[in-house]
Amino acid sequence: MKYTFKRNALRTAAFAAALSMLALTACGNGNENGENANDADTAQTTAAEIAAENAIKAVYGEIRTEYNDSLDLSDYPLTANEVPDDFKAVYEAEDAVLGGGCTVSDNVAAANGKCVSNLNKEGDSLTFNVDIEYSGFYDVNFVSLPSDAGRVNYVAVDGERVGEIQSDSLGIFGDSWLKNLHLEAGTHEITVTPYWGYISYDYIELTKSNIVTDETYAVKAALSNPNADEHTQSLYKFLCDVYGKYSLTGQFADEGRQSSELEKIRNETGKEFAVLGLDMSGYSLCSVANGSQSNTVEFAYDWYQNAGGIVQLCWHWTTPMDYCVNNKDNPWYSSFYKEGSNLDLDKIMNGEDEAAYQLLMDDIDAISEQFARLRDAGVPVIWRPLHEASGGWFWWGNCSAESYIKLWNVMYDKMTNEHNLTNLIWMWNGQDAEWYPGDETVDIVSWDIYQGNNVYTSYSGTFAKCVEASGEPKLIALSENGCVMDPDNVMNDNSRWLFWGTWSDPFTLKLGVVLNEEYTEKSLLNKAYNSDRTLTLDELPDLKNYK
Repeated sequence: MKYTFKRNALRTAAFAAALSMLALTACGNGNENGENANDADTAQTTAAEIAAENAIKAVYGEIRTEYNDSLDLSDYPLTANEVPDDFKAVYEAEDAVLGGGCTVSDNVAAANGKCVSNLNKEGDSLTFNVDIEYSGFYDVNFVSLPSDAGRVNYVAVDGERVGEIQSDSLGIFGDSWLKNLHLEAGTHEITVTPYWGYISYDYIELTKSNIVTDETYAVKAALSNPNADEHTQSLYKFLCDVYGKYSLTGQFADEGRQSSELEKIRNETGKEFAVLGLDMSGYSLCSVANGSQSNTVEFAYDWYQNAGGIVQLCWHWTTPMDYCVNNKDNPWYSSFYKEGSNLDLDKIMNGEDEAAYQLLMDDIDAISEQFARLRDAGVPVIWRPLHEASGGWFWWGNCSAESYIKLWNVMYDKMTNEHNLTNLIWMWNGQDAEWYPGDETVDIVSWDIYQGNNVYTSYSGTFAKCVEASGEPKLIALSENGCVMDPDNVMNDNSRWLFWGTWSDPFTLKLGVVLNEEYTEKSLLNKAYNSDRTLTLDELPDLKNYK
């Protein structure tokens, strides 16, 4: 999603001073025996810490001192799967209920010589009436023929949208899967409607799903960076401990504890989110050159150290100025979109454009300096760079999957080994398994889902895509979302997203002043924030000392 710059130079300066003061005292002054060098040094350190805390309070408010020490981490069993291993059921499209302009067409490539076409516009629909004997989890294959690769349609069950299916097979009817779909025994309507349609359908086939099991949630508490610092390891262990048992509440709010999002959610639900989403875009060299003054590092520090929360950072990476279109239609601040950039990542990563490569490295260096500030202040972060790549709308996705993976690996190596950033938990968000860089450089697999209006299903099919993307069990998160998912659906469907990250305007607020119920109704928001199966800020333990 597009990042909006907000600037407050005075706030940044005040907090930067406090942060610097704390960073200078973070390493302590003890000798190798753990004793203070002298009382004078101790007194000086204490005075500096008090001054820093007072500066923080003056800008952001009180520091949280009470933490949850009774979190229930007992097993929460998965919903049973009663479907037999050899189950298979086929439903022909020509026997389904057609809506709008859909028609049955002759096609010699179809199984029975017939298919359903003209599922193209609003009001068109294709509904399969299925009778299920067993309650459990199903993989549904929509055998289809698109007009072009990458065509996508929506799928609903009994009127509730549950996901999307993508058709890529050209010239022949091919597989298009929606996996890990939970169905109770009985009769159901499975309906296909247009999104980016022009797809003909032959039939659907239902089989037992074995994708999500107990092993899915048995993630090794070992980060990709073996040299991760103590605070980062503690946070990651906590995430592994709660995974499959709870979902952490999350929200993008670019002013941290001062944000309207936090205020409105707190006033409505009585709770505050656990995971704060922020953007590093303002630290891109292009952004700095155009006068950006970002508060992200300060907000991240405050959220972890003072509020006791968890930080997710993404990066809408504005293009280096030499490759920035920067005109009326594509101003510099939107140059993370492919339309605003003249970068050719394929040429860059195969060595044809060395100048652009160096500029990208300069940007990574600049961002790393900001992460070093957080590292030195003892702040771990969930780091989500190069997001939504396979969609192709950002310049880092306007390329081959191979070039994207090369850039990911270069960034990982540079930030981990050259800059020694021991405070990063790496979260991949490429949105397509072909763009997955490998288990050795990824700690969390995530997806961004914008479901439409008031859609609260678990998107279990997308969760299954995340499971299948990695070679070993990884934490799986909903890094961006429009609607907040119903926590009952998340748990019952065995699609237990580690956390969610609702985007801000317009998905949370309308005009920045009131909660926007066009996406998440207040009743569902209250349910999600007060569920026994979600964790809010007040329910987090002391993450700095978590064992």
